[in-house]
Amino acid sequence: MRKMYLSIGLFFLTGMFALQAQERIPAVEELLNKMTLEEKIGQLNLLTPGGGIATGSVVSEDVETKIKAGNVGGVFGVSSPAKVRQAQELAVKNSRLGIPLLIGSDIIHGYKTTYPIPLGLSSSWDLELIKSGAQM
Repeated sequence: MRKMYLSIGLFFLTGMFALQAQERIPAVEELLNKMTLEEKIGQLNLLTPGGGIATGSVVSEDVETKIKAGNVGGVFGVSSPAKVRQAQELAVKNSRLGIPLLIGSDIIHGYKTTYPIPLGLSSSWDLELIKSGAQM
């Protein structure tokens, strides 16, 4: 009897978690249809530039040419607003479809500063330290 009630309950719960199909956005469909296979693959690339666009050592070479060709979906580690703007202008004004870049940054500990992450602070069990860290 108990298994039967459990089965009935689970049966009715499955309807609560049914996925609803999202409506397709015509502009996105149109853009995807215009893209070549190389451009679609290029959108999966997240490069770490050096030299002209970003500061630091060169990790990915010839990034500007790749951006202009539409073979880059985003850049990682671009630290200044001027460099971000330069990269976006390369993508939007020079690539065939004008798709803007995603800009990625690894700033979990703070931008240009190093602070402990919340998990590390909570592991200290030092409430005063946590309060002072939150006030900085």
